[in-house]
Amino acid sequence: MSVLRWIPNIISLLRIALVPMVVASIATERYTLGVSLFMLAGFSDGLDGWLARRFNWRTALGAILDPIADKLLLIGTFVVLASVGIVPLWVAILVVARDLIIMGGAITYHFLYGDLEGKPTILSKVNTLLLLVYVVALLLLETGRLGISEAMSQTIVTSLTLALLFTLTVSTAHYMREWITRAREHRV
Repeated sequence: MSVLRWIPNIISLLRIALVPMVVASIATERYTLGVSLFMLAGFSDGLDGWLARRFNWRTALGAILDPIADKLLLIGTFVVLASVGIVPLWVAILVVARDLIIMGGAITYHFLYGDLEGKPTILSKVNTLLLLVYVVALLLLETGRLGISEAMSQTIVTSLTLALLFTLTVSTAHYMREWITRAREHRV
């Protein structure tokens, strides 16, 4: 096995290492640093996935590390954004609840029925992309460097929040329906 095969796993580990730095920079109101680190982490997510697919560098460890890195980054970021008042608490709760529902459902399915071939759906990918855009937009607005009016800022935040709520709801419902369908197939 080629040593290069482990590059996506190393990138996922580096993304996990970025989480405390992202959280600390937001908590200390260093939003420019926070958005830069968050964007680096988001880029690394795309890069490790592309490398794994492009060169067939998929590993069992990578299948675990990548989603863990994603969940840690998003949960940590939304918790700190809520704690500093950038994101309403209820939005952070919904984001964290979705991830907990998905993780809980996958773990429950695994213990009841065995391995779950987990492949992110298009809805889930759109939701993740929107979560990333939402965080970047909010942090860029907090830096004050965009030079847009308060009314425009509010319009952007409201529009992104509504879109995010839609994708959170639809993708969570889709995962739940999928697991229920698969569980019923096992019982038959």
